Amino acid sequence: MNKIIGHIGLISLISLIGFISLIGLISQIGLAQAQIAPVTQVASQFLISWRSYGYAPTWYSGKILATRGSWVDVSFELIEKGKPVDISKRKVRWYVNDDLRRNEDNGLGIKNYSFIVDKLERGDIEVRIVVIDQNDEQQSGIVVIPLANPQVVVDAPYSGSRVPSGTNTFRAYPFFFNVRDLSRLSFNWSVGGRAAESSAIDSSVLKLNIDKLAPSGFGLDIRATINNLFDEMEFASSRLKMEVK
Repeated sequence: MNKIIGHIGLISLISLIGFISLIGLISQIGLAQAQIAPVTQVASQFLISWRSYGYAPTWYSGKILATRGSWVDVSFELIEKGKPVDISKRKVRWYVNDDLRRNEDNGLGIKNYSFIVDKLERGDIEVRIVVIDQNDEQQSGIVVIPLANPQVVVDAPYSGSRVPSGTNTFRAYPFFFNVRDLSRLSFNWSVGGRAAESSAIDSSVLKLNIDKLAPSGFGLDIRATINNLFDEMEFASSRLKMEVK
């Protein structure tokens, strides 16, 4: 087994488990993006958008999902007859999961609100915005922000989850961790339940050497685990099963 396990190098996105992880991300992203659609009232529309400040790879063009501990910004426009309404003199009340967070005591016409998701939060986050006009008539809009868990996607570009002898490269990509860069994350690899020693500078990469004498069909149980160095409660792992050609 020691001859089979090599050192650490570059990782990928198309392994069976990585692919399944991506399908899960796409499903959650679809739900998240759907929340940007206008919330229609009788004579008005609330156009509500939100942004979460978690980590995703630079090539990732989807929406970064919120997780527990995430910093989230929410903003809106009130639209009437196709034009934004001037609400600078109107009362605006912001509720997060029915908890009043901001109102006219904080000023008039407040169109954005930022908050940190409680680390003990169990469900999705509902943000409700109430705008009150001079006649004390209320208009409200709601957006639901789905919560995700940090995830690891492993890029393993080997057809049929079968790897040839020689050096094989895998790369782990973190998604939705509450960090701004990779320096705040640790990457750990194991093969067959044993830590895979790495000589690579980039610990997000695993280079696995398969001995030419390894029998065809020999199973490889590979696991990538990522930890937030500044939050021991934030971690994720991904496991894939490969076999020698």
